[in-house]
Amino acid sequence: MKTQIAVWSVKVVILSLVSLFFVGMIPFSAAAQPIQFYAWDFKPEKIEEYAQYYEEHYGEEVEVYITPNIGYLPAMNTRIMGGAVIDAMYNFRWNQLRWYELGWVQSMTGMPGWEELVEDIIEVARPSYMTAGGELVSVPYFMAVFVDMYNEAYLREAGYDEYPQTKEELYHVCKDLKDQGIAPHPYVAYWNKDFVDRYFFIYLISEGIEVFDENFDPVFQHNPETEEVMEWWVRMYQDGLTSPTILTDSPTDLVVATQEGLAAIFNLHQYFLQGIREAGAEESENIVLAPWVPGKTGTTLQIGEVIQMGGNSPDPERAWEFIKFYSWKNQDGEYYVPRTWALEAGLLLPYKGFLEDQEIIDSFNEWADWNMLMDIVFNKSSVEPVRNASWYPEWRSETADILHKMLLEEISVSEAIEDIAN
Repeated sequence: MKTQIAVWSVKVVILSLVSLFFVGMIPFSAAAQPIQFYAWDFKPEKIEEYAQYYEEHYGEEVEVYITPNIGYLPAMNTRIMGGAVIDAMYNFRWNQLRWYELGWVQSMTGMPGWEELVEDIIEVARPSYMTAGGELVSVPYFMAVFVDMYNEAYLREAGYDEYPQTKEELYHVCKDLKDQGIAPHPYVAYWNKDFVDRYFFIYLISEGIEVFDENFDPVFQHNPETEEVMEWWVRMYQDGLTSPTILTDSPTDLVVATQEGLAAIFNLHQYFLQGIREAGAEESENIVLAPWVPGKTGTTLQIGEVIQMGGNSPDPERAWEFIKFYSWKNQDGEYYVPRTWALEAGLLLPYKGFLEDQEIIDSFNEWADWNMLMDIVFNKSSVEPVRNASWYPEWRSETADILHKMLLEEISVSEAIEDIAN
């Protein structure tokens, strides 16, 4: 028995040495743990397609974990705190510094090719992905601008040949649309509690009102024009010029209302216009991009969600290669993933080369005026760096409650301004 055990032990040692020899001959990536990638459920079939492409062209295995967009952050919090290994993940831009400061994601500064990637990002969008100290803490998943889309035929029917330039003009256009029976809910926007903080910025910066200063201290409360804007906002809701359920409507509700003719003006990300135009609904062909958001400057909010590297990624350089592929370029220098998102979903990426791609330009021109959209991106939109602040998630949540109380006239405009500033 002892002899048999000894012989068996020698065989095990020999087999182990042989295994180690052959494992040493294959690339590390083939023997390493698959890349762990977490995303939310926008076009999950495309995410799987990108992962498969990466496996085929990079010789890496990718494990994809899809989580519903609603509830994504709580689910990811649980996974991260539970010790899940994460190489790359989607995140909301307004949450990225929170996770960075907690150590749940890591800086990508110094990774191979990071400077070239940053240099390719248009200057107006660069602050979205960098800390004040210049650390690259995220890369683009997509870029979007909040735009007005409007029913051109409806406005002509109401007697208007041009899109309103001021908020007061917008109010009167909507009133005429309603009074003439053209559109029962003239204006719609995504004012639910998860998004209404964005409109707080949009409606103020479109008037040239500074919301927070460079130190992220609130200054909007000192500008008397802030109260005028907020009073206009309340009138739009209280005078029935919006959907009666606008405080709880989903984007799908808003899209349907616009393409079916219940609404005439819709403010949300530019890519919703692609879906409206391609739906072939009753009013689809009449919905066009507006050149500005009504106000003294016409400025709107530029946003975009991000991709970050997990703080516990066991091999950051492998993770970085996947992140570069998913956000930027493939091995052949092509914007493979960004181009597909653009052509199929109307998503923008803030890369210089991407924005010069003629196929992308031609594709967008089928449902929007590309030059008008680029004017908004470069000249009439702001990233509002304060939305990167680590305290922003709590602020936006509390602000949403205050804004809803204001719109419902449970508190006054002046009280709302004071409470938001405080």
